Amino acid sequence: MPGISQCSAFKCMTTTALFLGLSVNTSASFMQDYLTDPDDGMLDASRYLSEVPMGFLPVPTLITEPATGFGLAVMGIFFHESDEQKKERIDKNSKKGHYVLPHNISVLGVGATENGSKGGGVGHMGFWFEDRLRYKGYLLYPDFNLDFYSLGGTTLPKPIELNISGPVMVQTLKARLGKSHWFAGLHQVYRQVETQLAEPLKLDFSPIPAINNSINNIVNNTVDQDITTSGLGLVLEYDSRNNPMNPQQGYDYQLDITRFDETLGSDVDYYSYHIEGLNYWQLSTRFDFALRLQFDAVDADGDQQLPSYVPPSIDLRGVPAIRYQGNQVIVGEIELSYKLNQRWKFNTFTGTGRAAQSFDDLSKAHSAENVGIGFRYLVAKRYGFIMGSDIARGPEDTAFYIQAGSTW
Repeated sequence: MPGISQCSAFKCMTTTALFLGLSVNTSASFMQDYLTDPDDGMLDASRYLSEVPMGFLPVPTLITEPATGFGLAVMGIFFHESDEQKKERIDKNSKKGHYVLPHNISVLGVGATENGSKGGGVGHMGFWFEDRLRYKGYLLYPDFNLDFYSLGGTTLPKPIELNISGPVMVQTLKARLGKSHWFAGLHQVYRQVETQLAEPLKLDFSPIPAINNSINNIVNNTVDQDITTSGLGLVLEYDSRNNPMNPQQGYDYQLDITRFDETLGSDVDYYSYHIEGLNYWQLSTRFDFALRLQFDAVDADGDQQLPSYVPPSIDLRGVPAIRYQGNQVIVGEIELSYKLNQRWKFNTFTGTGRAAQSFDDLSKAHSAENVGIGFRYLVAKRYGFIMGSDIARGPEDTAFYIQAGSTW
């Protein structure tokens, strides 16, 4: 969710989730007053989120990420409005539709999976001074067991499972340039991550136990690392989306260049590049079309060895996290949506990505592709905020995702 970037019947699931945030004595009148839209009689959390103190949107998630296995996570999304915003209401006469862009959005979440991965975090988004200043930041503590298929740019014959743990902090502050759609700002990343084998290797190459023990110790000690990566960068963005949390038309192009350096407290020196273009078109009153183009790269100083988690990987629904890594990664994805009515819409999508060690190698690199379908429900009309799910098939696996806010 850039607005926030996974039951058989969605309305039942959402109703149950919302009740988790209410007292057990919730009455039918509360449901009618705060969780029902008077215009269409459908489930809508707008008044609950904007008028009930500490009202929040619980998002339960079944984790089916192929990289970690099945699991469960729960996230709470809090919408904080300014005093002026609390007086606003949706302009029903607007042809384009008018949504309140909350002054602040906060997120809390925890989760765990069957392979022992777990983690928690907090996040915050701010749209300040009438959206002239934007802030996005999060603090995470992951403790993940992930299969890596390459280390140091070398493809492994078999994946090696590593445990990645430690605090991660990412912050971005952008200011609007005049009254235009352009933003410029700063980007900060800080990670203090410990990497080790999820299970110690027990290689048996020699009939002499001492030699095997020596080899195992060397491998284990080589993988075990405690590295800090600290970087500061520049951000340039053009954003003309009609609603950052549920865009249906407009464009969002962003360029991030981040320098990780010893002077900033980093143990390794390198550059990180991120270029992303999100395109949204309303083809008709029923159909929307979207296109995502993304390029990520890292460039280390000299012959420095980057930590295993630093090189980017192909980011597509249905493709396991870090399955396809490289110093250069390019991704393209399209999505077509059909709006059944104001509340419900259905989507289908497909994409492809390539990862390589150099830009020249991208043209001949293996392509990882995905295809999938999903649906969305307008759960908070006041914010234009949607929830739903996707099921995606990648090269090796099929995954199910609960989505809250914009997919990209």
